[in-house]
Amino acid sequence: MIKYLLILLFLTPIQAFAGKYANQANENPFHNGELNAKYEGEATALGGTVLEHITVNNNNLYLLDLKTSSINNIWVTSFVKAQGKEVVEVGDNVIFKGYISTASSLDETEELENSIQSKTLLMAIYALNKGK
Repeated sequence: MIKYLLILLFLTPIQAFAGKYANQANENPFHNGELNAKYEGEATALGGTVLEHITVNNNNLYLLDLKTSSINNIWVTSFVKAQGKEVVEVGDNVIFKGYISTASSLDETEELENSIQSKTLLMAIYALNKGK
């Protein structure tokens, strides 16, 4: 009997925490194929191929193909010099680490949101450019 009570006692905390971690695993930074504005300010990393490079209000923006069918191409803005190949060009494979941002919080004029046709983007504070 004591043996069964000890087993139950040791299993209870595991089951209690399992639900918490399962819930966190189901939450991801994407919603409807884009970065989720609900997670604005949360750190994340994205890696993929640069499809397009534009400049809006003197800010470099890169359209990143994550090579995942359920996720749209994601815009990234970066003011940092990339590690590896310093100049980021179309076709490069880049890993960006930064914070989920809304276009409206970065530019109240809506020029940014209109240019990228997305409400969210990644504001990168680190980039690793592996080149083509």
